[in-house]
Amino acid sequence: MRNFTIMGLLLLAPLCYAQSAGDIIARADEKFTGDRIWSYSTMTIIRGGKTLPLQEMESFSLDTGEDYRSLSVYRAPARMKGTAYLMIDDDLWVRFSSTGRTRKLSSSARKNAAGGSDFSYADMGEGNEGIGEKYDLALGGTEKAEGETCYVIHMTPKPGEDSPYERITAYVSAGSYRYLKMIYFEAGAPIKEMILTDYRAVGDKEYPFRVEMRSLTKDSVTIMETTEMEFGSSRVEERFFSTAYLQTIH
Repeated sequence: MRNFTIMGLLLLAPLCYAQSAGDIIARADEKFTGDRIWSYSTMTIIRGGKTLPLQEMESFSLDTGEDYRSLSVYRAPARMKGTAYLMIDDDLWVRFSSTGRTRKLSSSARKNAAGGSDFSYADMGEGNEGIGEKYDLALGGTEKAEGETCYVIHMTPKPGEDSPYERITAYVSAGSYRYLKMIYFEAGAPIKEMILTDYRAVGDKEYPFRVEMRSLTKDSVTIMETTEMEFGSSRVEERFFSTAYLQTIH
């Protein structure tokens, strides 16, 4: 009986170890955050059963220690090539390829769809900063999700933070501390869910090379697949993160 009890405690240890929601999210965020991140991705939008033309995007992010900056540039299709999103903390600028003009959007516009996808502007710009950065966190126990036992973390915006969502529920695998699913809420109801899969090692980090955003209010899903990824990348230059640089993009 004693041996059984010890074995049981050993099996339960991973779940008992991290009781703090903050610790769990910190371990999950650590897998794909960094100071200079570059990636190239494709985005497939399926709306009403119809697959739209494939989009290609190059992304840059920079953590200066004082603020967080991201730049996403469409490389294809031709009608979107040169459209770009620049975020510096909560400020968002969009460079429209159709006109060549740059426009600063209101904070409320960050929740709008980016490029007709199911990802918002905020989703596109904030992921590599750490998903839990701007939220108060509460541990809601454990549940099965995507075939694994997960910590359930409830996220609500910190006072003074301008979050595009009322709250988020995150499912973090208890064994590997990977984000597996995120559910986003507005006006008390779930509006979309994000599924993160195909985690791969990139240096000493792990990154989900496939991210699927599913709308829960309409017949639409967007699949983002990363084809190349670099942490600590020399491709990321500070000069990229300005409205002046947006005007040089073609």
